[in-house]
Amino acid sequence: MKQKEIIGVILLFSILRLILTFMMGLMPQDAYYFYYSTHLSLSYFDHPPMIAYMLKFFTLLFGKSVLTLHLADFIVTSFTLIIFYRFLKGFLQGEALRKAFMLIATTPLITVLSINSTPDVPLLFFWSLSLLFIHRAIKSNKIIDWIISGIFVGLTFDSKYTGLFAWGGVVLLLIFSQKLRKTIISWQFLLFTLFFIITALPVIIWNVDNHFISFKYQSTQRAASIDSFHFQPLLFLGSFGSQLLLVLPVFYLLIFKAAYELLRKWLISYHLDEKELFAASFALPIILFFTFVSFFYWVKINWMMPAFLSATILTVRYFKTWKAIYWQIALSFLIHILAIIEIGFMPFPVHSDDTWWGWKQLADRVTSIHQQHPNDFLFSDDSYKTAAVLNFYLPEKVYAGNIIEQDAYQFALNDTALHALANQNAIYITSSLNKHNRSLKNNVKDYLLKYFREVEPLDTILLKDRNGNIRRRFAIYSCRHYMPPAHSIQDPVK
Repeated sequence: MKQKEIIGVILLFSILRLILTFMMGLMPQDAYYFYYSTHLSLSYFDHPPMIAYMLKFFTLLFGKSVLTLHLADFIVTSFTLIIFYRFLKGFLQGEALRKAFMLIATTPLITVLSINSTPDVPLLFFWSLSLLFIHRAIKSNKIIDWIISGIFVGLTFDSKYTGLFAWGGVVLLLIFSQKLRKTIISWQFLLFTLFFIITALPVIIWNVDNHFISFKYQSTQRAASIDSFHFQPLLFLGSFGSQLLLVLPVFYLLIFKAAYELLRKWLISYHLDEKELFAASFALPIILFFTFVSFFYWVKINWMMPAFLSATILTVRYFKTWKAIYWQIALSFLIHILAIIEIGFMPFPVHSDDTWWGWKQLADRVTSIHQQHPNDFLFSDDSYKTAAVLNFYLPEKVYAGNIIEQDAYQFALNDTALHALANQNAIYITSSLNKHNRSLKNNVKDYLLKYFREVEPLDTILLKDRNGNIRRRFAIYSCRHYMPPAHSIQDPVK
């Protein structure tokens, strides 16, 4: 593939992503992390703060809108691709460089990052910068390059706890490299680690102040959840299939082939090519770890994302010609066209509240109902989804599940003065897909009566598509005389 053709393909996928950026509605994750940005902090319950800072910056720049959130994702991810290309140029040249870049640049992985606000957006941005400067530091061995690398790895950690794998990748690289092993007891590595810790201090300080609640949630609590599950190969198949879709089949399968051949090579000679070792140190630990976990626990589609960047260096040698990459590009193009159709017309219903469709309609209907009961406070209890979306669209404050001692995530840490709401009336909004309410088997009213003296169904909101088909359903309850829980400060997740 010639340079002009490469540029044409990149422009094509950029246009497709830009179309999706303008078409995409508000996702609950978009709204939740925007809620972060309206309550700036050193860190948050379920993630570090970088996504909040990113969205705050772009909101100040472009104003508050759904499009602003998605433009932020698109712009940051575009810079991620540019930095990634700069990184690849340190390892590959010519055809190999172009092939490796195309493996990532045309994948749905980049599209997911471009249209949905999650911590993975700044994570991959700073991960790319970390790879670029770590490689530069190893080549130059200059203290300044090691310090900058430490800062970028710290910012990776400030984006998502997965960033710890970047620091671990450096450690693995230095341990297994005969050439670099002595660096692990050098001033360079010490300063790298020191500046990593300094940059990560906001997250560490916040966790200390909050009894390590976030560290516990992302480590011991998840580990306990994994331990409670038995071996479930179907979970692995689901996770494996989602990764095939995210980075496309040939590339993903070749990563495991490369891992096998590198392991066999190391067992025979206890030595790997320095470039292969570098790439493997930042790719294989994440992929192999989460692949193992997927046999016991549902591994989300985005958890392995950083690993795929350097994995291109390991797999590009298997693409002797462009044929397989052409097939990948064609498949990805088809997936993008289907995504445009689905987001624009939704021929296939999404049976979940993790959707872009219907939230503005819901907000408008809730506004109409609230105008009839202007003194009532609003709340929902499906973890964070409905509360976050309504907080985005409505001028009024909307509370989450901690009102009735249910999961509320960051809301539980922000809204602790529940006693101030005592004896007030409320409007409760709940989705028909709310897992807690479904578990109550239509006894929602009885549960609400633990916290309110009177509860009556008020309305049912039916959200219909352009053909009149009911796509989503929300129940509205009038709740009178609130009786707060004995403990206003609750665990964000039960």
